[in-house]
Amino acid sequence: MEPPSSIIDDYFSQEITLIFALLVYVLIAALDLSYRQLRVSQASLNENQSRGAKRVARMLSSPAEFEGTMLQFSLLLKIGIIFLITKIFNQPIAAAAISVTLFFIVNASLSFIVNRRGQMIFGRLSLFAYLLCKLGAPFNIILSRFNTALDESREQREAQSIEDITDVDNISDASQVEEKRLLKSIADLSTTSVSEIMRHRVEVAALSTSMSSSEVLNKAIECGYSRLPVYEKNLDSVRGFLYVKDLVGYIRDGVKDFDWHKLIREAYFVPGSKKINDLLEEFRQKKIHLALVVDEYGGTDGIVTLEDVLEEIVGEISDESDET
Repeated sequence: MEPPSSIIDDYFSQEITLIFALLVYVLIAALDLSYRQLRVSQASLNENQSRGAKRVARMLSSPAEFEGTMLQFSLLLKIGIIFLITKIFNQPIAAAAISVTLFFIVNASLSFIVNRRGQMIFGRLSLFAYLLCKLGAPFNIILSRFNTALDESREQREAQSIEDITDVDNISDASQVEEKRLLKSIADLSTTSVSEIMRHRVEVAALSTSMSSSEVLNKAIECGYSRLPVYEKNLDSVRGFLYVKDLVGYIRDGVKDFDWHKLIREAYFVPGSKKINDLLEEFRQKKIHLALVVDEYGGTDGIVTLEDVLEEIVGEISDESDET
């Protein structure tokens, strides 16, 4: 039989370990939530040359690596916390209820805090996040190689299927030729990247937050586009998009002086390396028609729209705003 002092010491060591694990879990959960929020405004970090800002920008440029690291440490900590709670209370059902309640309270509280202080939190914890990424790097490398092997196998199967579909001999009928062309265009969606079809930044019509409402109205009428990016200092610091349809009421009523900034909608960011079949699926899921294309450092490369993707399938689409 163990002496009472040994039992007490063991009990308190478990409690201390549980508290430490909870603190680390809170930090990782805060990092994960603030990271997701920060990616929306990542371009503004390019103008900050501090060491911390550069560290944050590097992590923002590798979302898969960062999110994979946070996921593995978060899962390990959750398992450890549940194990410790079960051991301390020695009641599996009570331990399960306590664990669920605890994780719910932590995540709900952090969501509330991060919505208001996300950028500051991530900046303060950037060194901790950097160290975690270094610790999780070996696992990420193994996982990346495994995923690459799976992707290569899938691409080989898809390539063979595409070849079987499009390799039709003795096609002479015009409708069959057109069908084959469409099939080939659809098949190419999985190999064409967003950067190949986007509208480059030098061709993008955009609005500055410093513009007056009358200037915005004139610009919207002049350029003829239905959606315009809105930036603060330059196109590397885009705040969102302004939908011209939101201005129709002001134009109809002859109102020229109004706060147009409240009409800015959140921008959706995609990397130039993304394949357009994946982009098309994201457009469908999120019910959006355009995205801002960013480079590996968060700078703006251009804009890609649903129309750009459709033109890859059916060819050039002209409307009243296109030059003839």
